[in-house]
Amino acid sequence: MKRFILFAAIAAFMLSSCVEPEFPEGDSACTLSALKVYVYDADGNKATKDPLNALGGMYDAESGAGQFKFPAELTDVSRCRLEASIPATASIVETDAMWNSLGHGIGGLRSLDNVTVYFTVKAANGKDTKNYQFYFKR
Repeated sequence: MKRFILFAAIAAFMLSSCVEPEFPEGDSACTLSALKVYVYDADGNKATKDPLNALGGMYDAESGAGQFKFPAELTDVSRCRLEASIPATASIVETDAMWNSLGHGIGGLRSLDNVTVYFTVKAANGKDTKNYQFYFKR
């Protein structure tokens, strides 16, 4: 009898391992909720106490276009870093002006002296995307 129970348990285990797991479908969230700018001086120290809120400038959430003017006391914006807040399941990639992927995110040090940064946020479902463009001027 013990043998029969053992074989039945092994068979049940083997049959249950053939079931494919179900994965939930990714959501369609691809909105930008914050865009922070960190400015560094030549020594690598933060030039401002707090990060600058790029969405606090002129920003149209519907079209994804924005413009941010740096405060007058910041004379050197050649060493900046962007930090975006997007849904946890979404991904972000920098693009060119024609929305072609550049193959990387928006992180890293860069000059934001009178430049436009283009990027796309892609939802977890792989279908929904939202394009954003921000013009930074000093």
